[in-house]
Amino acid sequence: MFKTIAKVMIDNGHKVWVVTNKVKGEKYEESKNMKIITVSPTLEYKGGLPPTFLDNTRYTINAFRKGRSIIKKQNIDLIHSNNFAPALTGSLISNFTKVPHITTIHDIFSIYDKKFWKKWSKQSNVSYTNARLVPFFEKLMMQFRFDYIHTVSDATKKDIQKIGTKKPIHVIPNCIQDNEQNVVELNTNQFVYLGRLVFYKNINIILKAFKIVVNKFPDARLIIAGDGPYKKSLQNITKKLGINESVIFTGYVTPEQKSKILAESNALLFPSIIEGFGLVMLEAFQQKRPVIVSDIPPMSDIIENNTTGLIIDPYDEKKWADAIIRFIRNPSESEMMGTNGNNILKIKYNQKTMYEKLIKMYDSILSKNL
Repeated sequence: MFKTIAKVMIDNGHKVWVVTNKVKGEKYEESKNMKIITVSPTLEYKGGLPPTFLDNTRYTINAFRKGRSIIKKQNIDLIHSNNFAPALTGSLISNFTKVPHITTIHDIFSIYDKKFWKKWSKQSNVSYTNARLVPFFEKLMMQFRFDYIHTVSDATKKDIQKIGTKKPIHVIPNCIQDNEQNVVELNTNQFVYLGRLVFYKNINIILKAFKIVVNKFPDARLIIAGDGPYKKSLQNITKKLGINESVIFTGYVTPEQKSKILAESNALLFPSIIEGFGLVMLEAFQQKRPVIVSDIPPMSDIIENNTTGLIIDPYDEKKWADAIIRFIRNPSESEMMGTNGNNILKIKYNQKTMYEKLIKMYDSILSKNL
């Protein structure tokens, strides 16, 4: 999302300085109005796992030094950070420089389930230290120095309020560029999940549903694109269900591969039970594909049932199977909903609307600090 924020700002004539980790294999494109400063440590994609506590500490120290130096030399109006380590860094810089600070919070996990982090720590290759520290850090983050909180959905706004804050909260949804649809052959028997493979994404429910689906449509295929600490568990479930030949685990896919898979699939399956927004739903709309989602906000707020997709009980594999079979039998209905989604994307989740809301939020902070 922060790449999009930076893009809409520089496209409208603002100057943006970005302080970020070095990421192995990542290419950064600077421009006249955007300067990118990378700091240690160098990170690499590790199957959806977050940075370690040590990596976050090193980032905070190095980003603080760079950020403070930039503010001393440049005419910086405000700081906009992401949550966790960048939020801490932004808070520290704001304390020293008195430059106003906004932080973006996508998700609050601790309020959903008291055992959430215990479940998280049981996944493969997960840092036990991170699992113990994050719930403490989520609450501590509310005490950081920031003027406003930006979040991406009304659902997350309510979660932030539950965990406790007196700061103003602005809801500005995600957006993506409305690129042209990929021209590929549609496979009406193919469905796709795209995202991190973690336990709260609830992917096991669509595996169980697919067991029912392939009994009626043996050539049906489920693509699971992404990586994460729950991958081995999902592969074991697939094996136990006897649907190995019907489920393909692709691992990490590039943005180009992602859009192609979406375009050639009947629908995106998004059974997550915890989500701040779910940008992949907009990516499906971009390719004129409908989305089948859990009946849980914000997914159930973004998808309109029977218009841009289907909203399903997240724990009922029979209903998920029925929804998938419905789209296999009625591909014209699926295409109609995908087209509706693309229209919604253009109207509600476009970059012009995001920019206008960002500027309104930024101006309200700057006027308050005059």
